[in-house]
Amino acid sequence: MIHDALKADSNRIIRIIASLSSPREFDSPMIKEADALEIRLDMITEPIDDALHNLRKSFDGPIILTIRSSDEGGAYAGGTEGLWDRLSPYLPDVDMVDLEIRFKDHAERLKNYEKTVIASCHQNYMPDSAELMKLMTTLHVFGDIVKIAVQPQNQEDLLTLLKITSECPYPVIMSVTGTIYRYARPLLCLFGSLYTYCYIESATSPGQYSIKEMQLLSHLLSPGFVDPWFEGRPVRSGDPSIFSRESQQHYR
Repeated sequence: MIHDALKADSNRIIRIIASLSSPREFDSPMIKEADALEIRLDMITEPIDDALHNLRKSFDGPIILTIRSSDEGGAYAGGTEGLWDRLSPYLPDVDMVDLEIRFKDHAERLKNYEKTVIASCHQNYMPDSAELMKLMTTLHVFGDIVKIAVQPQNQEDLLTLLKITSECPYPVIMSVTGTIYRYARPLLCLFGSLYTYCYIESATSPGQYSIKEMQLLSHLLSPGFVDPWFEGRPVRSGDPSIFSRESQQHYR
């Protein structure tokens, strides 16, 4: 079961996950602007039982539970069973769980709980095309959604990443690590990535945009943006006839 938050506003391609790293963010009014929420349990030290339960009642979109390991940029340094002990109390109030490859043995247990598994891998380098395809296959074996974050080193790497994303045969969330190519975060959604991760108060990964910034980018980059050159009439992507008609009238 893959939860789809893509049904509102069919013209908006860029879908936003708000990554929450503190219980105080659970009450932020910005939450309603997100399509999905990620609870970064590895960064939260306080009990969140009641707060998460209330959030579940008030938020209609998918809620993702994530415990990111220290090896992949997070704060969790424990083992496999310790991860399950931290996850399991919160499963009734979430829809999806992010699992790194090292924790893939929990995937079947989570599916028994009817949870969508986001199979993830985060790397601070750029694999070549063959490695990326192999990684996608490895993640798809235990996950419903494939999530990969890598670090392009140049524009050629970025073009490769966009191409791989557009050709991925599985539901995919593609992102970048680091700050140099952070602008690829919204672009990857235009090439097939289901979501991009943003923050409300503080970034959970270097290079993240705030939810306010991504809202603006989402508006500007999605089809149907109103260009004043066309006298206020929205231009839909893939409809060249509008451009042709307006050009003929303009130069007549």
